[in-house]
Amino acid sequence: MKTWKKVSLISLTMVGTIGLVACGNSASGSKNTQTKTLTVGYWKGSDTENATFDKLVKNFEKANKVDVKPKVYTDITTQLPTDLSGGTAPDVFYIDSSFYPYLQKEGVLNDLSKVVNKDDFYSSIAKAFETNGKIYAAPKDVSTLAIYVNKDIFAKAGIDINSIPKSYEDFIKWAPSAQAKIDAVYGKGKVYLMNVNADLTRNWQFITADGQNPITKDGKADLSNPTILKNLGTAVDLFNTGAVATPQQVGVGDEGAGFGNGKFAMALTGNWNFQVFNSQYKNLHYTIIPNLTYQGKKMTMQYTVGWGEYKDTKAKALADKWIQYVTGKEGMSTWINGVGTLATRPDVADSSTFLKANPLLQVHQDSIKFATPWQDGTNLTTLVSSYGNFIPNVFKKGATAADLKAAMKQADQDANSKISK
Repeated sequence: MKTWKKVSLISLTMVGTIGLVACGNSASGSKNTQTKTLTVGYWKGSDTENATFDKLVKNFEKANKVDVKPKVYTDITTQLPTDLSGGTAPDVFYIDSSFYPYLQKEGVLNDLSKVVNKDDFYSSIAKAFETNGKIYAAPKDVSTLAIYVNKDIFAKAGIDINSIPKSYEDFIKWAPSAQAKIDAVYGKGKVYLMNVNADLTRNWQFITADGQNPITKDGKADLSNPTILKNLGTAVDLFNTGAVATPQQVGVGDEGAGFGNGKFAMALTGNWNFQVFNSQYKNLHYTIIPNLTYQGKKMTMQYTVGWGEYKDTKAKALADKWIQYVTGKEGMSTWINGVGTLATRPDVADSSTFLKANPLLQVHQDSIKFATPWQDGTNLTTLVSSYGNFIPNVFKKGATAADLKAAMKQADQDANSKISK
């Protein structure tokens, strides 16, 4: 799912002031169940994803004797609100978990509590689409972060993979000696031990430690509070080992390309890269281990996409059937086995032929049990942007606690200025 996992990082143009519900069709329209056409909103992914999506469409059309009209979004977080405000939204559509709070606040989603059974899904995943005990989107798939380890680099540098520490605290102590062994073989600055990305979601483990939230209850940015600064300092400490770098610092667009091209011996990345590594980097030999702990706690990120239903749909009966099919055991199995993503239902995960054929992915699947959903209210995308503007200034060797404090104060000011408007 290399495409959808980036959607949550796109800047969101809030359109709440124009009243999404008020501008939509009347609620009475949702009672019309005679239509034989269902409009489905989604964003295109890889060729494999597109082919599997087409298969789901054909299966549904044949079983229900209806027409499915796809509506492709290139930037759903800005385009969908425009359609909602104009009453032209699809009957059903993709919802990234980070985008859900905004849509729910605008009141444009149908309650799906009687359409799907939320207990069919992993509880941590279903909760990302719940409000007051009701579920408003049915999770279709999920990705988690784990660490990929290049076996060849480790072997050539004489580093035992089993020596990799389990915690970030111990990793900081171990990393300099491991990096020295890599430098001795490849040359200084050619291969880094691991990536640490300069973005909010990848640093969430540190930012939210000790029960912190970078967004206050009144929706303001709070990245510069002392506890967050203390824990985020761990990420700065990682850079000061000289053993980590951002993808941009090694000249690549993301950590997947960095790992595939041998720039990183280890990469914290998602299972969306699993198929990429296997198809585009056939000489890459790797294993997968869980993300490292921090403060003694297991933690990783969970990126989930669900199917939501437009409140003013004129094809509610069909919309209900579509959601039941694509997130049911048969439909989800078709999607998971065709695309290679992770199931949001335990029964589908247990029977996944793709997972059985690729046991390394079990690390990602098991991580769902302790993964944190990428979600934090309606101002998250604003904070993502502001954080991304200033954190790169301190993600480098030689940065100090004072540098971090100054950068996060700037990020707070930038974000709060945008939020106030």
